[in-house]
Amino acid sequence: MITSFDLLLVALAIIIMWGGLARRWAAWRMGQAEVRTGDFKGVITYLLGHKKILKNRGIGFLHLILFWGFVVALILVIIGQFNLTMPSIAANILSFVMDILGAFMLLGTLFFLTRRLKATGERAPKGLLFSLIVLLVIIVTGFFAEGTRLRLIQTGFSWASPAGWLFSTFLPSSPLFMQLMIRLHFFAVLFLISSLPFTFMRHLTAGVLNVYYRTTGSSGALREVSLVEGSVGAKRVSDFTWKQLLDAEACVSCGRCDKHCPAFLSDKPLSPQKVIRNILEHMEKGNHNGGKSKTLEFPLLESVIKGDEIWSCTICMACLESCPLYIPCFDKLVDMRRNLVMMESDFYPELKAFLRAVETFGDTFGRGKAFREDWAVGLNLKIYKENQQAETLFWVGCQATFHERGRLIAASLARIFRTAGLDFAILGKSELCCGDPVRRVANEYLFQRLAHRNIELLNSLGFKRIVTYCPHCYNTLKNEYPQFNGKFEVVHYTELLRDLIIKGQLKTTREVHRKAVYHDSCYLARANDIHQDPRDILESIPGMELSEPEYSRKDTFCCGAGGGHMWMREAPGGKLNEVRVEELLKKSPEMIITSCPYCMVMLDDALRSLGAEEVRCLDLIELIQDAA
Repeated sequence: MITSFDLLLVALAIIIMWGGLARRWAAWRMGQAEVRTGDFKGVITYLLGHKKILKNRGIGFLHLILFWGFVVALILVIIGQFNLTMPSIAANILSFVMDILGAFMLLGTLFFLTRRLKATGERAPKGLLFSLIVLLVIIVTGFFAEGTRLRLIQTGFSWASPAGWLFSTFLPSSPLFMQLMIRLHFFAVLFLISSLPFTFMRHLTAGVLNVYYRTTGSSGALREVSLVEGSVGAKRVSDFTWKQLLDAEACVSCGRCDKHCPAFLSDKPLSPQKVIRNILEHMEKGNHNGGKSKTLEFPLLESVIKGDEIWSCTICMACLESCPLYIPCFDKLVDMRRNLVMMESDFYPELKAFLRAVETFGDTFGRGKAFREDWAVGLNLKIYKENQQAETLFWVGCQATFHERGRLIAASLARIFRTAGLDFAILGKSELCCGDPVRRVANEYLFQRLAHRNIELLNSLGFKRIVTYCPHCYNTLKNEYPQFNGKFEVVHYTELLRDLIIKGQLKTTREVHRKAVYHDSCYLARANDIHQDPRDILESIPGMELSEPEYSRKDTFCCGAGGGHMWMREAPGGKLNEVRVEELLKKSPEMIITSCPYCMVMLDDALRSLGAEEVRCLDLIELIQDAA
């Protein structure tokens, strides 16, 4: 039983913890306003199942054991204060469960302690070593107290407490030692509670809050920013939103973001873990006065996060997908880009020509509307006009309209639609760039101008749905246009063709005896969870032998074209497309299949530069045309 003095100590520990947490919370609450709705059900599911953490099975399992061990122990301590009684067999079973949990907790703590001792350098988690030592003291003193108790009553082996019995074999038969261990155990618990805000263990609160406020929709939608008031983007840490600062506060420096970041894995200067840590350090510097610092007291982010780091990001969202606490790095880098581009006009010189082409001609190739319909010559397609309406709008996109090979693929897709009896039409000369690459190179003004013009046009037409060829167009129309009241039903062609095959409107009867590997587009698989549809289509083709690469589905590896990199010079380090193709070639394919025009260009270029021209890179549409 806990005494009144013990309760006073518990209250003191909680007061110290609360004061520390209030100071930590003041740091991330200094951020700019952002509307977020919490997901209580999602937090409970997350905590109970640890699904996200268990993506790394070994470490995830040990974390799960530590979590449940402390939860069960806390529940039992609270119940123990009510002098409740239970049948002997039930008590023994409960003791056995707690003993086994405790043993796993001890092993888990020793594993994490050893792992931390081996970790060196700037990326090693700060404050973790101290927390692990305190945890180890709590667990060991608990077992010492139990082992001494068993030694005193001399019952021999106890199935209800096998680990406790093991400790009893070398512990003294001393009531004083047992009481000493109980008090040390109690004080260590109080010390852990009171020190929580000042150590690595603060992720127990910040992490849960971050999961609660996480983005629940598509990860492919960048945050909307206002162009009416003040500066745009992030120059100092105080320019980030409170949720972005909470991301930094919640980070546990596990390094999963680095292990999945294609830029980092390609030896480029970007490390997502370092970026988040830099933001946290700047946030802590600005919070030296309890969250009351003036903006001018914050150091410039550019002092620690350099231009090559900011522009190395392809905005592939691998950092967010891999993070066990749903922390994105790319959104911070985009906001830093926005400040450079919109406020300081500081960006790669080659982007000037690209942005000028989009602004002047409405497309990424700088060709203009006069050439928008050239790809469809001879196809006799419907073009949306007052007297030509259709159920489905085929949004062609800049790559399919102007790229030499993309034009052929767009024509093939139109023929497939016609074969399947689809009622569709195109915008023709009225179509403009959707704005995806413009927004990702941080020209928010030009993006919003394109979005408003496109939405106004689309709202005036009578279609029921939009089908896109390009995943980037799909993501922008589906997930970003709603920010500007452009709400449409949008499908990617892989979703539509799969449905047509299932309904029997499209038949893939010709045999294609080839060994293929499928490359998932980031903006299909990761951003919009479309990864099974293209595989179902490939499996419907007779003779097709499909293999899975190491990085696939939502864990795919970026081709290197995203984030505006299709129009930018290669950042220092390796080439992402070559790194990706080298991994795909390990499956010894005859064909690399993709469903994205950017990916097709990048992977095809990499095959040539690596001297692997015997392997063909095809869009899924080209394969369907051969099989239909």
